[in-house]
Amino acid sequence: MNRDRFDYVCLEAEGGRDAFVRHPSTNEEGAVVGCSLTAEHVFTQTAGGERRCWDYNECEEISRNSKEWPRR
Repeated sequence: MNRDRFDYVCLEAEGGRDAFVRHPSTNEEGAVVGCSLTAEHVFTQTAGGERRCWDYNECEEISRNSKEWPRR
């Protein structure tokens, strides 16, 4: 994901809106729950309820809606 999209998903998550990313090397998807702009990391929660921290350069933004994403 490029820096502009990273900033966008962080703002969406910070504003309480849904934002989702996928980590291609692990094939995991997560709802963005926060970001570190200085460390350039995305904090996510997977559908299984696990927390992950990924470098934004290694992520892809994906589209999901709340009906497609099970929240725990």
